[in-house]
Amino acid sequence: MKLHCVGLGAAMLLSLTGCGGVDGGEYEEGKVSEVGQELLEGNGLDEVNGIDEINGLVDANGWTGHNGWTGHNGWTGHNGLVSAIGLADSANLPNDAPILGSEAGRKTLQYLVKCALPLNANIYKGGEWYYGKIGVAPEWATGACDTDCQEKITACLGAHVNTTGNHVPIFLVADGSSTEFPTIGPGLDNAYPEMEGAFFGNIFKSPPEFYYCNGPDVGVHTVPGRIGSGVNAQYSNPFPTPGSCSVCTAMPPNGENAPTPGWNVCVAGSKTWTHVMNVWRQ
Repeated sequence: MKLHCVGLGAAMLLSLTGCGGVDGGEYEEGKVSEVGQELLEGNGLDEVNGIDEINGLVDANGWTGHNGWTGHNGWTGHNGLVSAIGLADSANLPNDAPILGSEAGRKTLQYLVKCALPLNANIYKGGEWYYGKIGVAPEWATGACDTDCQEKITACLGAHVNTTGNHVPIFLVADGSSTEFPTIGPGLDNAYPEMEGAFFGNIFKSPPEFYYCNGPDVGVHTVPGRIGSGVNAQYSNPFPTPGSCSVCTAMPPNGENAPTPGWNVCVAGSKTWTHVMNVWRQ
């Protein structure tokens, strides 16, 4: 079997600087540099409440970034991460893998694992533990990360982009079917009343495809560094102005007179994206 090594050239998989270990503690966001063939810097996800009990996920949108790549897009490089085999496999991420050779790389792997794997699905690499939390692509623990897996991880990470590094709580909502996002369902939380938008794409491709669209409340209580604030981030809106998610397929409302919790299918160009992550905020 031919193994494909992947280099984190996606600028949204950027570096975090700060304190704390790889055990899911608190982190202080750092500024993000551009990335090249090898991963130079990672990103930050600062947790608030973990997995919520009503089928959502409450996290802080602490993925920091600015303006993208230097010369190499997508999964092109030499960081030792292999998408064709499981993260827990000894052949994936050996001790000399470049991504494990820097604090920035280790931080990025931490958040990638946290997004992909569920609670208690942890991996031990380079002398450190990396802990699952959200579980959008649990199959990557022991098997290949195929296109569906890649798109789920992209949507999850995209929902956390914040170019300012502000730690603003968000509520994630998605299609909770077993084939989509089994750990994140369509339930809503009254504490998060503003429907900001949705995220989808595939940053594992070269060139990467990384998209968002605007929800009905994107301009309400605008959060610096988030969509609606005029941010120049790594993703783009593929739809004509005003770039509304209304062109996507809405999930059914949860109960009579309830709003739709978000969207589960978006068509952009010639591609139909079925792994869509929706963000509600305060």
